[in-house]
Amino acid sequence: MERVAAKSYLRRQELVMKQLTVDWSELELAFDNSFPEMSYYLDTETGRVLMVSDEIREQLESLYEEFFDPDSEENFDLPAVLQQQAITEWEQEQLLEADQMEAGYGDRYVVIPTVESRTAYEDMEDFISTVQDNGLQDYLWRAIQGRGAFRYFKDVLSDHPAERERWFAYRDGRLRQRICDWLADVGIEPMS
Repeated sequence: MERVAAKSYLRRQELVMKQLTVDWSELELAFDNSFPEMSYYLDTETGRVLMVSDEIREQLESLYEEFFDPDSEENFDLPAVLQQQAITEWEQEQLLEADQMEAGYGDRYVVIPTVESRTAYEDMEDFISTVQDNGLQDYLWRAIQGRGAFRYFKDVLSDHPAERERWFAYRDGRLRQRICDWLADVGIEPMS
């Protein structure tokens, strides 16, 4: 574990950190995403968070298959193609953003990782270890055993408002640290 942290630290030191204003609430939403059909990306030039759904990605691929000719001398004009389609304005905007993101993926846009359920479970375990009330602590340990652990954990905390608020602060702090670590790994120093 220490070697992994040391390697991560050294990798961060080798990167030239780029200062970027980020929207913390958007990043938190993206990291906390539990819908596998949605992917989030950070625009490393503007700090904007983009969401691309599988449906929009499939629509874009379909348009490319139908209208893009790689042998043609002319550039593919996606906005013109979209104007000819019977789709809403917001879908057009989503398709244009998805196309822009695909074109700049890896250079300008980086995928935002999501918090794995195992990591969220470990956060609950770590939090339980900080609970001072032995009875509540025991009850929380039992709540996270088996199926429905997240729901039972929240149900138990709903009867203990002070601990519930402490859990939210604890979870939010962990999430913020993960975001900061990830931003450092991709060479970004966040500005608010």
